[in-house]
Amino acid sequence: MKVRDLMTPEPVTVAPETPVAQVIALLVSQGVNGVPVVDASGALLGVVTSGDLIHRLADERLEPHASLWRESFYRSVFSAAHRDAPDPAEGATAAQVMSRDTVCVAPEDDMVVAARLLIAHGVKSLPVLEAGRLVGMISRMDLLRCLHAHPDCCNPLKKTD
Repeated sequence: MKVRDLMTPEPVTVAPETPVAQVIALLVSQGVNGVPVVDASGALLGVVTSGDLIHRLADERLEPHASLWRESFYRSVFSAAHRDAPDPAEGATAAQVMSRDTVCVAPEDDMVVAARLLIAHGVKSLPVLEAGRLVGMISRMDLLRCLHAHPDCCNPLKKTD
């Protein structure tokens, strides 16, 4: 089965200048874990996920001095490649908190490709791009719905009689 058969077409999106509070409200009201950030032409710029936004809660909960060394260590070691990027806990707009290194699939890709990318990159959904424009989203839940509706379609260990 192809990604186009399982994806959510025309997903809810936000503009780069959308305030973070509005993005959070959208994620909660839509019951989704992420939302694509697109420009006026529909080109994908990034994705804001619940993981990007949870930094706000984590930073508020840090003890003032108890984890200073640990926090400094993690920031110096793990964020060396993104020193110029704004801190997700401090961003005010979708563009400032979004993940830019987004893994994508095409509508004509097989669902196996989507499943492998979801697993390999530890993400919950993937943007679907066609000619550089966002045309849909495919999630773990979309793949599970397919597996539920067609339990024998994707099982490579299925015994044939």
